[in-house]
Amino acid sequence: MRRRSFLTGSTALAGLTALGATVPARGPALAGAEPETPRVMAEPSPVTGGLTRPRTRFDVVTVTRPMTTAAEPAIRFETAGVLGDWTPVHLHSSGREDRDPVSSAAVRAPEGATGYEVRGGARAWALNLSDGETLRLDGPTRTSLSAPDDHHQPLGGSGGRPSVRFVTRAGWGADESYRFDDEGNDRWPARFDPVQALTVHHTALATSDDHAADVRAVYHLHAVQLAWGDIGYHALIDPDGVVYEGRHSGEDGAPIFSGRPRPGRAASVTAGHTHTFNHGNIGVCLLGDFTDELPTRAARDSLVDVLRLLCAVTGADPGAEIEYVHPDTGARTPARTVSRHRDWLDTECPGNAFSEVFDAEIRQRVVRGRG
Repeated sequence: MRRRSFLTGSTALAGLTALGATVPARGPALAGAEPETPRVMAEPSPVTGGLTRPRTRFDVVTVTRPMTTAAEPAIRFETAGVLGDWTPVHLHSSGREDRDPVSSAAVRAPEGATGYEVRGGARAWALNLSDGETLRLDGPTRTSLSAPDDHHQPLGGSGGRPSVRFVTRAGWGADESYRFDDEGNDRWPARFDPVQALTVHHTALATSDDHAADVRAVYHLHAVQLAWGDIGYHALIDPDGVVYEGRHSGEDGAPIFSGRPRPGRAASVTAGHTHTFNHGNIGVCLLGDFTDELPTRAARDSLVDVLRLLCAVTGADPGAEIEYVHPDTGARTPARTVSRHRDWLDTECPGNAFSEVFDAEIRQRVVRGRG
């Protein structure tokens, strides 16, 4: 069986509404038409530690290396025949539960860049996000996840049940062929576990004017370059506060979960954002690099809404200190229900600037209400 594209998220559930061809503020979809998006064009670097000049224009350079490598990676770009200064690469430590953990990052190329050089024992790929052949997708471009009917605490001071709208995988242009091998086998079969924790990340990638393309860059890094078969996050949020569906969780139309989530019975698909702590741990990632600056107010507000909704539909206590229990090994790890990536692993994620204010700006707002 040949590799193929599959419809995702086309079936509406109670508590989850498929909104048809509603168009996101940015992205590939056109009202009344099938979503269209360019395929990602990717070119691996043929050299390690030397100058690479890709054959086509490139938007992003992705960097990967084993976690055992000690040297700190850095990158510089060639523009107008001149090599710029070395810039540190902010790595993430993550991975599937059945693979060795890896460190990876994505770096925005400056306008007009013709080449790049990476040092520190890392492999690199150049990605062109806008000039590839057209990929036509099927299915709704938006969907909504809502709290149960008996949950009456509103989000953001609005009436009714808490609800968050997602740009679906079709909406942001996920090439579903990445998920399958040449025989049509799923490269990363879904597994679902009861939700225990929620973890916040950043991409450490400067955003562009096309945030759906930013999501596709992360998807290609995880699914193709790291060979996971899918993106490692459950949801992503752009600087405008738009929320994107992440890891594929089935054909029932429910982002993140196996069917309609209910408090105490909600099971999330296992992703790859926090190695050894992925089961029952929902990963929410902000698009951007928050090493030296904060996410936008719109992104922070949306993150609070998403975390509050996820607590509402799972029954998780956002202010609790918990003991995370690995469902296979029984290993117990002290944690908090709402955590940062760095609370689990030795990583800079979700950025030093954001991490310093995370408790007051995010965790406490989730506990007390959006505020």
